[in-house]
Amino acid sequence: VRGEFLSACRIEAARLRRKGLPWWHSEIPAYFLVSAAMALGLAAATGPLAVPFFLAQSAVAVLLFESVNYLEHYGLERRELQPGQFEPVQ
Repeated sequence: VRGEFLSACRIEAARLRRKGLPWWHSEIPAYFLVSAAMALGLAAATGPLAVPFFLAQSAVAVLLFESVNYLEHYGLERRELQPGQFEPVQ
């Protein structure tokens, strides 16, 4: 997950450079601010004990997203060349 995040930061930095925009036009900090605002709103509405549940739910969401990302990009289906031997991943 860390590598995915760093890759997204590099891609975003390249996008900003291409468009000639300063760093504060990056969308990545906005995503963190929205998540923090949601956690604070949840804590204000239901109490601070809800925040760990929000963080756990967020972690599960990231893991599910990464699992789907893996399946879509790499897949788990490969032809069986002979019994027990599958085609290499390309």
